[in-house]
Amino acid sequence: MNANPLSAKLTKLLSSSLDDPKLRTSLSALSEFYTVNAVNARHNLRGDIERRATDVNYEFLRELEKVNIQFLELEAEMIAMNSLCQEMQDRLNLANDKTVTLLEQTDALREQSNICLVRQTIMEAFLEHFTLSESEITILCSTAMDINPAFFDALEHLETIHADCNALLITEHQRAGLEIMDSMRTYRSISYDKLYRWMQSECRTMSRPDGMMEVREVTKKAIQALKQDDQYFKSILEELVHVRRNAILRAFIDALTRGGPGGTPRPIELHAHDPLRYIGDMLAWLHQTVASEREFLESLLNSERKNRDRGQTEVKLPKASPLRLVESDISDVEIVNSLLDKNLEGTSRPLKSRVEQVLVSQANAITAFKILNLIKFYSSTIEKAIGSEASLSKTLHEISEASMQVFFEAIGKQSADLLRRPETPGADLGPTPAVKETMSQLKEIMKSFDTSFVQADEGNQDFAPILSAMIDPLFQTCEIGAANQSAFNRAIFMMNCLHYVQSALVYPFTKNKVEDLEKQIQEYVDIVVDEQHIVLLRQSGVAPLIQAMETKDEKTPLSSVPNMDSASISAVLSRLDHFLGSVNLDLTSWLSKIVSSRLAKNISTQNVKMFVDAYRRLCRAIEDPKNQYEFPATILMRTADEVEMLLVED
Repeated sequence: MNANPLSAKLTKLLSSSLDDPKLRTSLSALSEFYTVNAVNARHNLRGDIERRATDVNYEFLRELEKVNIQFLELEAEMIAMNSLCQEMQDRLNLANDKTVTLLEQTDALREQSNICLVRQTIMEAFLEHFTLSESEITILCSTAMDINPAFFDALEHLETIHADCNALLITEHQRAGLEIMDSMRTYRSISYDKLYRWMQSECRTMSRPDGMMEVREVTKKAIQALKQDDQYFKSILEELVHVRRNAILRAFIDALTRGGPGGTPRPIELHAHDPLRYIGDMLAWLHQTVASEREFLESLLNSERKNRDRGQTEVKLPKASPLRLVESDISDVEIVNSLLDKNLEGTSRPLKSRVEQVLVSQANAITAFKILNLIKFYSSTIEKAIGSEASLSKTLHEISEASMQVFFEAIGKQSADLLRRPETPGADLGPTPAVKETMSQLKEIMKSFDTSFVQADEGNQDFAPILSAMIDPLFQTCEIGAANQSAFNRAIFMMNCLHYVQSALVYPFTKNKVEDLEKQIQEYVDIVVDEQHIVLLRQSGVAPLIQAMETKDEKTPLSSVPNMDSASISAVLSRLDHFLGSVNLDLTSWLSKIVSSRLAKNISTQNVKMFVDAYRRLCRAIEDPKNQYEFPATILMRTADEVEMLLVED
C-alpha cells in the first residue's frame, strides 16, 4: 500500500463528487472572499475561514441584541396593558354587582315572554282548529258566493271541528266545546240549506231526455254532501225523480209520435202496421234508456259499482258527518236502482196500452209467438238492469203474460177449427194437409224460440205447454178422422202422422216431447205387428194348428185333437214352402204405406220373429212324445231354424 500523504490526498480529492450539494455550497461561500489564488492566500486559507466565521458570529450577536431590546419594550407594553385590563375588570365587577338585580328581573321577564309566546301559539292553533275563518264563513253562508270546491273544503272543516269538539266535552273545557258545537250547528244549517237550494236549481237543468249528460265534479260532491242529512237528501232525490221522470216520459212520447231531432230516427208509431217492429222498437228504446239512465245516475252518485267496473279512482268527497241524526244503511247501488225504477215508471202505462192494442188485433199464432218471444227477451234483459220489483219490470211481465194468453188463444182457436172439421186419411195413409200446415207453423215457432236466449233446461219447461197445445189437439183430430178405418190402416196412419211430427222436433228443447211421441209410435207399431201376425198365420195355413195347440186340454194328446193328426198337419205344412217364398213380398206390399223405412223394417223384423216363434212352438209340440206323433221328422218338412233362415235371407 502506498503511504505517500500527497498521493492519498490527491486520491481523496479525485474521488470527491462535484455534484455534492454541501460541497457546492461550501465552494460558493468560499468564492465570496477568496478572490486571489496566490501562494500566501492558499497558506492563510484556514485562518481566513476561521476569521470569517468569527465575524459572522459577531454580526449575529449584534442582531440578537436588537431583537432583545424590542422584546423588552414589548414586555413593558404588555405589563402596562395588563394593568389596564385589571383596572377594567375591577370596574366590570363593580358594575356587575350593581346590575345583578336588573339582570334577574330581565331573566324573569324573558321567561314570562316565552310563556306568553307558547300560550299565543297554542291559542292561535286552537282558534285555527276550532273556528272557521272569515273567508270560510262567507263561502258557507253567503248566498252571493257560488258553490265551488272551496265550499266543500270549508264544509269539511266545519264537520271536522264539530267532531273534534266531542273530545273537549270529556275534559274540563266542556263549556268551550258546547259553545263551539252550537255555533257549528248554526253554520251547518245555513250551509246545507244553501247547498240544497243550489242543488235544486241544478236538478232542474238535468232534463235532457237521453240521460247522457256530463255530471260536474262539484255536482257529485254536492250529492255526497247532502247524503249526510237524510231530510235534504230525500228531498233532493224526489226533485231529481220528478225532473227525470217527466223528461223520460216526454222523450218516450216524442220517440213514438215525433221521432228524433229533424225526423231521424222516424217516429216509432209509423211502424204500427208491423207488430214485431213496432213493439221491438219501443222495447229497444226503453232498453237503451235504461242503460243511459243508469250510467247517468251512477255518475251522479259516484257509485262504487261504476268506479269498480271502469277502474276509476274514487273522487274525494266530504266525509261522513257526525251531525247526521239518522244513519242510513242504503248503499249507492240500491239508491241507483230505486231512482231508476221511479224515473222509468212513467213509461209503463203508454207502453202497456200500445202493446195491448197490438195484441188485441193479433190472430196469427206465429206472429203472436214472435211478439211473446221478443217481449220475454227484453223483459229478462231489462229486469237484470233494474230488478224484478221495478214498475217497468212488472209491466213487462204483465204484457208478456198477455201476449202468451193471446198466443194460446190463437192456438186454441186453430185447434178447435181442426176438431170441428177433421180430415180423413188419404189412400196413401200419409199425413193430412192439416198436419203439414200445423207443423209448418210449429217449425216457425220453434225456429223463433231457438233464436231466443233461453237455456236448454229452461226451454224444455217453457216450450212444453206450447208443444202440447199444438200437437195434442192435432192427434185428436187425426184419430177422429181415421175412426172409420180398419185397425191396421188406422195404426199406420197414426204412425205416419206421429213420425211426421216427431221428425220436425229437432231442437234440444223438444227432447221430452220426442220421447213421448216415440212411446206413442211404439204403441201403434205393436198394433200393426199384431194385426200382421194374425194375417201371416192365416196365409201360411198354420193358424188352425197354432189355435188347436194353444186351446187343447193339457191331458189330451195333440194328435187326438180333430184335424191335428199327422196327415192333416203334413198337408198343411206341405204348402209352407210356397208361403215362405212370397211372404217377404207380401210384407213389403203391406208396409209400403209406412213413411218411415226404419219403422217398416222394425215391423217386418218383429213379424218374422213372431212367426218363427209360433212355428218353433208347433215343432216342439209335434216332437213332444206326450202328443203321440209317430215319426215327427216326416211330418215337419222344415225345421224352425230352416224357416227362420229362409225368412231372413229373403
